[in-house]
Amino acid sequence: MEKTIDTLFGNYLFSNIYFVESNPAKVETIEIMKIDSEIKEIKREETFNLLCHTIDKSGLPSLNIREDIKKCFISKLDLESPTTKIKYFKRGFIKTLLRKKNPNDIVDSFNGKDWIITSDEIISELSSIGDFEYMAGYSDIRLVGKIRETLVFKIKGLENSIYMGNKDSITTVFNKSMTEDENGIVIEYLIQTNDGLNKIIVD
Repeated sequence: MEKTIDTLFGNYLFSNIYFVESNPAKVETIEIMKIDSEIKEIKREETFNLLCHTIDKSGLPSLNIREDIKKCFISKLDLESPTTKIKYFKRGFIKTLLRKKNPNDIVDSFNGKDWIITSDEIISELSSIGDFEYMAGYSDIRLVGKIRETLVFKIKGLENSIYMGNKDSITTVFNKSMTEDENGIVIEYLIQTNDGLNKIIVD
């Protein structure tokens, strides 16, 4: 399971990825904090109720698992990200004559986010900025570059939208064990959204 998830979510998209061996899952984390000039370790334990998903056995199981998780991930982002719109591509004839498109108008909306996920068309616009640095990624949600402090990922089939967040905006918990029945492969996982998510529709 770990290798499958790395192929999907690799390249530092977010930091809270946990693999467990039970459901409900108990996850213990240690946070190092400075309290009154003293460095302390704060231990926290959380319990997660994982959801069951049945995956088709036909074809490549690892690909089917990744597609199921990716679909669930994008659905979560759609449902739980506050959405705003910006005019960029369809600005009208007069506005286009008076002022050229400026990709920095898109970048200004990132607000210091750690990552964005977007489409090829928007990445093409962003890559024209001098601050854009190409990077080679390997995962399904593929790292393609960095602009200022924000990592830029692309995903196939995405319309002109931008999902954005921080490394702790998503928590994922996966049961390493999988079972199989007559309906398919049964996997258990949870995708939990936290603070700091946003979605921009680029019109």
